[in-house]
Amino acid sequence: MRLKQTAGCFALVMAMISAGAQAEEIVTARYDTVQCALPCQADAAKHLQWWLMRDQDEVEIRQLYQNGEPAHHSSLWQKKPGGQFSYIYLMHDEQRTIDYSDVDLKLLAIKMDEATWQLKTQLVTDSELASLQKVADEASEQYGYAIEKYSGTLGNGIRSQVWWIPALKLPYKVEYTYPQHTVSIQLQALQPAAKPGQPVEVAPKTSLTALSQYQHVDYADLGDMEHNPSEMQWLAKAHDAPGLQSHHH
Repeated sequence: MRLKQTAGCFALVMAMISAGAQAEEIVTARYDTVQCALPCQADAAKHLQWWLMRDQDEVEIRQLYQNGEPAHHSSLWQKKPGGQFSYIYLMHDEQRTIDYSDVDLKLLAIKMDEATWQLKTQLVTDSELASLQKVADEASEQYGYAIEKYSGTLGNGIRSQVWWIPALKLPYKVEYTYPQHTVSIQLQALQPAAKPGQPVEVAPKTSLTALSQYQHVDYADLGDMEHNPSEMQWLAKAHDAPGLQSHHH
């Protein structure tokens, strides 16, 4: 049974640049993702609002609202020495986490390599960008950063347009057209505000202190909880956590 990988999808940006830090490494931003079946009717579109909070060796993607309803979980990906990765699924209302080791990710067939890391931290990989054509005379500026536009096809003929911020290695906007639906990802806020008149939004990044106060459970130990009603109550809310289908019957 192939297990669904979460935290895909989608988030991002602005520079909280401390001395010596690279602009493209440390960045925090809020995005909106809209998915719409073709022919697109705006009132039938699916909406997701989320933050991407990226540091040098980790990225937290925190969902805020899904189709107007509050969402209260994050995906925290961490890059370890030696090319290994770990993942933490955070449930903020319950103050609980499910922790996945590099071995757990491999057992769940969740591929983690440099390209996948770029997809999570940049939304568009270097190779994807290189396969698109840069649109001449389409340069612009947003939030004080230069924007480059790219256009072409990705994967199995997915028509794609990317408005790219080279300094941050993040998109300002992405538009994908699939055979039966469209997906657009639009940057809505940078932290700190870099646009005149833009209200300052504080990114809801999970601090190490907050994380230490959450109750942690290793993914490998979830099977021991199947017959504990109190544990199953909160586990039932972890809809998007990878591999949970194998523990629910």
